[in-house]
Amino acid sequence: MAEDEPSDEDDPPEETNVFCTETVVCASPDVTLPSDLDLARSSSSSALNSRGTGIVDQSSSGAAAVHVYQEMLHIYEKLQQYQQEKSDLETALKQKTKENKRMKASFDSMKELNDSMKKQLNEVSEQNRKLECQSRKVQARLENLQRKYECFTTHRSRETAVPKAHDPKPSKPEKPASNKAAGKAAAHGPSPRLLALLLDWLVDGQLMEVRDGPRPSPQERCARVLPMLVEQLHGASAAAAAMEPSASLLLPSLLRCIYCCLLRLEHSSQHAVLTSTLRRLGEEVSRGSRVAPLFKSSCLHTRFLCSLIIIKTISQVDVLAQAVEVLSGAVRTDEGQALFLEYQALPAVLALLRSGSPGLLAPSVDVLLQMSAESRTLSAFLDQCSLEDFFRCASLFLRNPRLEPPLLEKMLMLLQKLSGIRSVPRTHHVKNKRLFEASSLHLLLQEMHRTSDRSQAFISMNLSSILLNLGMLTRS
Repeated sequence: MAEDEPSDEDDPPEETNVFCTETVVCASPDVTLPSDLDLARSSSSSALNSRGTGIVDQSSSGAAAVHVYQEMLHIYEKLQQYQQEKSDLETALKQKTKENKRMKASFDSMKELNDSMKKQLNEVSEQNRKLECQSRKVQARLENLQRKYECFTTHRSRETAVPKAHDPKPSKPEKPASNKAAGKAAAHGPSPRLLALLLDWLVDGQLMEVRDGPRPSPQERCARVLPMLVEQLHGASAAAAAMEPSASLLLPSLLRCIYCCLLRLEHSSQHAVLTSTLRRLGEEVSRGSRVAPLFKSSCLHTRFLCSLIIIKTISQVDVLAQAVEVLSGAVRTDEGQALFLEYQALPAVLALLRSGSPGLLAPSVDVLLQMSAESRTLSAFLDQCSLEDFFRCASLFLRNPRLEPPLLEKMLMLLQKLSGIRSVPRTHHVKNKRLFEASSLHLLLQEMHRTSDRSQAFISMNLSSILLNLGMLTRS
């Protein structure tokens, strides 16, 4: 039995060796094993070839090595599948990245094109707006020229309509009509179209109680009649220069009608359309065909109206300064103060104050100071000043850093009278106090009172009086 036992123990290892060798041979042709797996396989072969002390231990260790080898081989195959999937995903990611870059480049180019088109659209819109404005001005100029031509043809037809008596003397070549002849025609009577418009206006506004259909607005009527009124004024001015009595009677009525039309058109859309007409009107009133311009006429009524028209139509500072000087001289009389209230001249003076021109501030304040003097028109003038527009203009005037003390004194005198109104109705005082507060004028005056130079006693006294009237200062 001792000799047979070794032969029994040697058989299993040979079978195991054959199995392992077949497994390795079957797996090795298509797969390149990593170094760890080669090491495990060499270790397994050496273990199988060596003779151990026990056949059972050799068999179990070989089976475990084969199991480990198979699991590692399975894991290796899975890794190759994941590697291939990773490679595919990277390729797809690169394609997506290229596509995104291409789309971003397209988007940037489209954005640049859109910005360029927007810029072009804004430029075209601005150019279109300028062209529309020019077109309106050209259209207005054309209408003025048409009206002028109609007036000219009407005058020519009047001159040629009257037959001349037979003159035995040889006829001389006719001379073109002079300004003097045109002035005579204008002074003797208005043009038929102007007369028709004015009569229609009178009928629609005063004599006709009921009428079907819409009527033209006053602004539309003023826009139609103003260019012809300017032409008529030119003729009347020329006739007045020739010392014709009828022209002297017509001029104030013409100027009155023109000024009322200006007041109607001042805040309407028609005002911008009549730019050339307003310019010709200002030139006619400030220069005209006379040796002395109309605003320096001997008639106070004519001087006053011409000065207001100049303020509303002329932008040259030297001409405006002369016009406001005329106003300042006119309001020194009772008649001039009555005209100031009748024609509501306060907004025109406030416009000069808002301009801030140094050459216009002093004469404008003088006009207000003359109107605030004790007279029978003082109460009505203070009522006209008791508006928000005046208080805001006064606040802007007092905030001028280069305001001279004499001008400050005059404005404070007027504000003192406005703050101290105690006449009936009493609501005027409450209203003016509210206007001081709405324009922040009360705070400005309070600060001026706190920082004023006490050596200027008249300014300090007026400031104290105003604040006292407003209840912001107690009597000491």
